Amino acid sequence: MVHRRKDEVPLVFLPIITKTKVPVLEGDFNLHKSNSTYFTDLDSSRSLLLSFLVFHGMSKTHKELAAEGKDGIMTVMLGSTYTHFKREIPTGYPYEVWSRILTWDQKWLYIVTHFVQKGKIVPKASVTDIIKDRKHNAKNVNARNKTFEPPKILSQSDVEQSIFGTSVSKCVFKKGRMTVSPERVLAASGLLSTATSDKSTIDLTGPQDGIELETKDPFSKETTAQYTNNELGKEIEEERAKGMRFANLISELEDLQGHLLKDQEVYNGVITLGTFSDLGHSLSL
Repeated sequence: MVHRRKDEVPLVFLPIITKTKVPVLEGDFNLHKSNSTYFTDLDSSRSLLLSFLVFHGMSKTHKELAAEGKDGIMTVMLGSTYTHFKREIPTGYPYEVWSRILTWDQKWLYIVTHFVQKGKIVPKASVTDIIKDRKHNAKNVNARNKTFEPPKILSQSDVEQSIFGTSVSKCVFKKGRMTVSPERVLAASGLLSTATSDKSTIDLTGPQDGIELETKDPFSKETTAQYTNNELGKEIEEERAKGMRFANLISELEDLQGHLLKDQEVYNGVITLGTFSDLGHSLSL
């Protein structure tokens, strides 16, 4: 299990960032990023997030289920996605894709993705940098730990103005045709359990009022005394429940699948405006 100190976001909810820009071929007639191309970014960002967080957990779960006689490969499948476009992104403009786990229930894992103005929000630390520093320091005993930069204080208005769009993706873990609960995979990945081990602590607190800028050994045996296993588990559940408020709203949209036809059309047949090819040519019934 990877711990973190009190008042920091649990690892399971941390975002992963992809930096990119709008290529010419993704521009529309208005020289903005075409709405349809957002979904390619979503595929890439979701894959990166899940590879980082649950790759080993999926492998472990696959072996456990195989031992139980369950056939098929372990995979993640996209059930649905919802996207809200807030502001256009000009062609050639750099931006960042932020994805994180929003919540989960017995079947579905929900991932929220934000398209963000590049450089508007600067992370104070990253797990990958801390791990790299630890490996470097293990080879060089005289090396100094990387220092955190004091985070820039942003207002909620600053954050909202930096967002181009927001998406929520609904994913499911599968072993062949069998559905595997997200909680099982997350637990197997060490994201929910707080059992201590030799590699247990990542300190993401960063600087406090400009004091103690150096990081501690992220995998030291020391843990924060005031942050117990029960407290961490409770906070993870509270954050999961908070995310379910949004997930339930998305799930309600699925009821629209049963509303393709109006009640009268079900019994009396459908009258349309016409049928056309993808080139705009009218087709006869």
